[in-house]
Amino acid sequence: MKTKFLHIATALLFVGFTSSCSDFLDRYPLDELSDSSFWKTENDAMMAVTDIYGCLPTWDQDEDINSDNAVHGIKWAAGNISKGVYDPMDQSWAGSYTPIRQCNLVLEKVKDIEMSDESRKKIEGQAYFFRAFVYFNLIRSFGDVPYIDKPLNLTDVEDITRTPREEVYAKVMADFDKAIEYLPEEWDAANTPRVTKGAALAMKARAALYYNNWQVAADASKAVMDLGKYELYDAGNTGKYQELFWEKSDGCDENILYVQFNYPDKTHYLIGWECFPTLGWGGMNPTQSLVDAFEDKDGAPISKSTIYNEKDPFKNRDPRLEVNVLHDGEEMYGVTIKVKPLKSSGKTGIEQHGDATATGYYQQKWLDPSIDPQSEGWNMGKDWVVIRYAEVLLTYAEAMNELHPLSAESFDAVNQVRRRVGMPDLQNTDPSKPTYCATQDELRKRIQNEWRVEFALEGGKRMWDIRRWGIAKEVLNAPFLGLKMKPVEGVVDGKPAIVDYILYEGENIKLAGSHYEDHNYLLPVPQTEIDLNPKLTQNPGY
Repeated sequence: MKTKFLHIATALLFVGFTSSCSDFLDRYPLDELSDSSFWKTENDAMMAVTDIYGCLPTWDQDEDINSDNAVHGIKWAAGNISKGVYDPMDQSWAGSYTPIRQCNLVLEKVKDIEMSDESRKKIEGQAYFFRAFVYFNLIRSFGDVPYIDKPLNLTDVEDITRTPREEVYAKVMADFDKAIEYLPEEWDAANTPRVTKGAALAMKARAALYYNNWQVAADASKAVMDLGKYELYDAGNTGKYQELFWEKSDGCDENILYVQFNYPDKTHYLIGWECFPTLGWGGMNPTQSLVDAFEDKDGAPISKSTIYNEKDPFKNRDPRLEVNVLHDGEEMYGVTIKVKPLKSSGKTGIEQHGDATATGYYQQKWLDPSIDPQSEGWNMGKDWVVIRYAEVLLTYAEAMNELHPLSAESFDAVNQVRRRVGMPDLQNTDPSKPTYCATQDELRKRIQNEWRVEFALEGGKRMWDIRRWGIAKEVLNAPFLGLKMKPVEGVVDGKPAIVDYILYEGENIKLAGSHYEDHNYLLPVPQTEIDLNPKLTQNPGY
């Protein structure tokens, strides 16, 4: 027998359970329990499925640097993909097969435990959801992947090969359907947060949208809407949109699926990592491309705007621009942000040190003003939201426009997202207004832009959207730009020198950007897996 098993098999044969992000049930040390002492009661099964919640993402906001939305100001933290380097040695999928193994165990063992049909379905529904969720993320990343739907024995290891992506996708959708059938619309308070029928529908819609399965995406997202359980935070536009990204919004009806954080036990260091401008940390630096994506307040792209002033670019803009982008002159945590690259301007600007902003902008979305930057508040107790209702509305809008161009349903869904921040409705009745969409493609592009500005610097959605829309090569191979800065020359100690900069004039800061080729639509299969199992093939181009 081989002394080493491929990593996927190690995960699949793992008897115990990983640590969970869930704390709504008391848990035993499951990794020390055997079949003879476990899988006896309904509570055992519920604890086992609870442990699978640890696979939900809590740190994927950094993936926006893998798109044209942002670069990493903390330079050493930028990964290879953000630079356009797709190295098979960087990739791993072993960690995904541990929760798959857990799901398979739950679905096998729960059949033999005495409990009511209702309780059994709730447990199975969660397992079906997570198996579908993990496999969707795998095929989105790698295409064909090994598909295993039962706990493996050691003798099964030698037969592992890649299953065609289309087959896995069909199984993913079938698992989502089971989850939708079995899961409740809501849980009691003692079992919150758990996945619900609405979460399963929304995630099914996300998977269908990625593969342009428009009818399924439309039907699933409409089913979420028809549940009547969710609504946009501050849907009436009272000026509280920015609170959606602060701790005070936790538990709101926009959050369909989320990971519950509880400082100091469960935190994500979101503020400290993403941007701490009081210390001059760059964190996530929005690009000029992202800044320019926000329309003017009348709903015109700035390239067509009559009220946009490039020398005062944050005036008369979509309110979400200020929510997302921290710029020169703003005050945050008692410090006035300065971006001029002069030592006298303080430590918050460009080129002040290696972790300073690279574009002249900082991200602002997660900077909760209630946090004391001198305390452990850097860690923040904000729940990490996996799916929010705005995604469902934009999914429905995009799918309906593909199925029924310029349909009233498409306009209504996208406009709900716009109205809650006071942006005017997109429409196809008045050509004199900048919100007019005359063709399916015009509405398509406006919906795509709505995805970008609504989910900027959030959950890495842009990375996947530019791939599924087929624009990744266009946007990633173009130079990345920062703000414009015009140097002012003068004399210092009797010698010519730059004494100041005028912001928003002159030339844009130019950055290296990224790189993308058609085969990068899929990531390379992890080389470590291929080395351990020659039956696993590499994706084309690598």
